[in-house]
Amino acid sequence: MSRSAAHDQRNAAFREVFRKPFEAQAAMTGTGQTIQEEAQKLKIEHYVEEIPEGRNARLHWLGDRSAKKVLLYFHGGGFCTPAFSGHVIFWHQCQEHLKSVGHNVVVAALEYGLTMETRYPIQIIQATECLRFLLEKGHNPSDIVLGGDSAGANLVLAVLSVILHSFDGVQSLHLVSPLAGVLLISPWISFDVKSSSWTEDAEKDSIPAEAAVILSAAYADPPNYNNFSKPIRADVSWWENMPTKAVLNIFGGYECLKVRCC
Repeated sequence: MSRSAAHDQRNAAFREVFRKPFEAQAAMTGTGQTIQEEAQKLKIEHYVEEIPEGRNARLHWLGDRSAKKVLLYFHGGGFCTPAFSGHVIFWHQCQEHLKSVGHNVVVAALEYGLTMETRYPIQIIQATECLRFLLEKGHNPSDIVLGGDSAGANLVLAVLSVILHSFDGVQSLHLVSPLAGVLLISPWISFDVKSSSWTEDAEKDSIPAEAAVILSAAYADPPNYNNFSKPIRADVSWWENMPTKAVLNIFGGYECLKVRCC
């Protein structure tokens, strides 16, 4: 079976599972346990810390905690599903590649609250406090790459918005220097499913449109759709003075989010 055919079969199976995302959530292993188990398999040093003022969020350190450079990562999953083992494998591969070119990087992965128990804006508070925690521990913004995929990338943009603009209910955050970089993987910036890619790539992506509708409604009610929860609403001026040296925005050629990602 070719790689593309195997991917098609895998994604078709995912689509069936995620038509009922909260049933899928109930059957999945939690973020903390998944990270712990995968770290053991990969023989990665793993340490967990509670985040002060983080609304029960936890930070999972993977790798050499004495490293100056940090990849702070918010996992995806529509704010509903926990981190997958694939997330941990990806982080480890990033570390190994960076190590091969002379960079010692520790991964800091946020374990944030999932819907339906946790809703907007709590995840934004948790993500903001996570970055604040790193800064207060002495990490320089210029040594931090802030990254995430899908809903996690939505949170990355929300944290950048908190840095740039005041947001009721979230303590302001000031950076003394720009972040080293921002990594956006298939950012979920719009909750509508009317763009052409939702039709054209419906049989290729792993998430069906009906699941996206359920997941967005579980995260935030329409009256709470704003530049923080739904970044596509923000115009260019909103992002002026973006506090980062670089932004990498990547997405798949056959995924339903691609029209909104670019």
